[in-house]
Amino acid sequence: MLDEIATAVEVGGKPDQIGVQSVEVAGRILEVLIQADGPMKLAEIASEVGMPSAKVHRYLVSLIRTGLAMQSRDTSKYDLGPTAFQLGIKGFARFEPLKAAETMLRDLVEMVGETAALAVWAERGPTMIRVIEARHDFATTIAPTHHCPLTFSATGILFASFEDPARTNIAIERELEQNRNSGRPNAPRDRVSLAEMIAETRNRGFSVMNDGGGDGFGAVSAPIFDVAGRLRMALTVFGHTGRVDTSPDGILARIVARTARSLSAAFGYKD
Repeated sequence: MLDEIATAVEVGGKPDQIGVQSVEVAGRILEVLIQADGPMKLAEIASEVGMPSAKVHRYLVSLIRTGLAMQSRDTSKYDLGPTAFQLGIKGFARFEPLKAAETMLRDLVEMVGETAALAVWAERGPTMIRVIEARHDFATTIAPTHHCPLTFSATGILFASFEDPARTNIAIERELEQNRNSGRPNAPRDRVSLAEMIAETRNRGFSVMNDGGGDGFGAVSAPIFDVAGRLRMALTVFGHTGRVDTSPDGILARIVARTARSLSAAFGYKD
């Protein structure tokens, strides 16, 4: 078949290298799934790659067998599989700017004496991917895969302020309803209140939160942007209420914001 024929392509800037066309097509399908905001129908994938649905389906069958893709039994939609997730985690961990981020994270913890973390946007919202705990008896402990609420945590408010609304809107509406129904303290209950918090965060360039949702913690969170100006990660320092200075004009806020700007520069962002 034509898909299995080795073709001459340009690889690494060198023309006439021999490649396998079927691998390149599979790569295009995976790229479509990566760029999507959620699971996709077969017809949607076929439209994006410009191929007949029957042909795309054959590729998806193989991608599912290798774990790079998966199909929901309930909706029949396709998404990235467990192997793709592992590739993402491994690749992200080996990404040089992330190594620089971890180094700065450790330095930050030593400087301020409180726990710090990096968070990214994941399927369930803002998710911690690296946590460095301070070394004292009162240090805050948190799981490295902790999911942050969008409306009453410093990290969540940061994502609500700078992430694509298409990703955050549904989760925000669900959370605001939960805030209203539960009477959750120190948490916005409507879009107007949340909009004020978002406006303040955007104006100052970082978010602060003290005892959000009555959780007993205070935090400062600043954005890390990539070369295209998109929010890549959040850098957050947090600790028990009363131990952490969450004032917007405080020393901790200035240190966190300055560190985040340095990390953004490492990702190629130019303010």
